[in-house]
Amino acid sequence: MARPTCLFLASILFLAACGPAPYTCTDPLGCLEIPPDAPIVIGVLPTLSGPNAPAGTEMLAAVQAAMEETDNILGHEVELIWEGSDCTANSARLAAARLALTSGLLAVIGPSCPADAPYALPALEDAGIVVLAPAPDGGAAFRQLASAIESAAILEGGSLILPRTALQQAPENQP
Repeated sequence: MARPTCLFLASILFLAACGPAPYTCTDPLGCLEIPPDAPIVIGVLPTLSGPNAPAGTEMLAAVQAAMEETDNILGHEVELIWEGSDCTANSARLAAARLALTSGLLAVIGPSCPADAPYALPALEDAGIVVLAPAPDGGAAFRQLASAIESAAILEGGSLILPRTALQQAPENQP
């Protein structure tokens, strides 16, 4: 009788070994893995001082309002961080560099000042961070990003794996 038990145990071990293989990231920009209890970190680059401050403040408020409407994304809370600029080259570079150094940063909405883009975007894109323009407004950009995360994410053991290229391309395909 020991033989059927051994065959049964061997069958279970064999079937367990045949489970899905862990995901291997082949994305040229890399993948961001968000552990089960970690938040999805999204940045905003608004203009918060100078003559363009009202537009930046409005964009940030719209992103915050859209985030509050979203309970979570695929079971993960959303953490919003921002670095303000004054719509000058130096402040745009500094704000983008600070955002790019944020651990686990997935994407940035902004900049709100078009003059910041040539100075801010290279640092963010070089770090593999997805950048979404805030037009028509920050809230729409946030909702577009949330939808892109839901369509591009690979769920593995409670973790989210987000291939950056797929995430970058997903907003382009949204309505």
